[in-house]
Amino acid sequence: MHKKSISHLMGHIAYIGLYGVMIISTIFLYNSANLVELLYAGWIIMAFGIIFLLWSSKSRKKGHEEGIGVVESGMYAFVRHPEFLGHILIIFALVIISQHWISLIVGTTLIILLCLAMIEEEKRNMEKFGDAYRDYRKRVPRINLIAGIIKQIYSQRENKGG
Repeated sequence: MHKKSISHLMGHIAYIGLYGVMIISTIFLYNSANLVELLYAGWIIMAFGIIFLLWSSKSRKKGHEEGIGVVESGMYAFVRHPEFLGHILIIFALVIISQHWISLIVGTTLIILLCLAMIEEEKRNMEKFGDAYRDYRKRVPRINLIAGIIKQIYSQRENKGG
């Protein structure tokens, strides 16, 4: 195994371990600050995160079945990394649901790891897809969903000639 492969594997193991710690700590530290409104907000954010994960997974699977190089449909029309966005939302939700500093530290670490993984995936996609991915990067933001929605609206208006 190459040194890069080993470090990549170690990164995955660390991420999975920390995600497990995050989930377990949320269970044991559930609503520790007793801020009910924050708790409800956490569950709503969790639902959005799960929806993003499922929708993006479905879009990616459909794109691969159709033999498309760069998937640009479904959630991928709005953000380049919807699965990462889904995980970030879930992690943020777990922090809000637990309302504890331990979850904040673990959650922040996980989000940093996800950001680093996104950067690495961008590099791999540039190598794999070249100009097609470069063009896609110009049109679709990395994980900023609001910017992606706005760009999509303007793009559709331009295509309709309005």
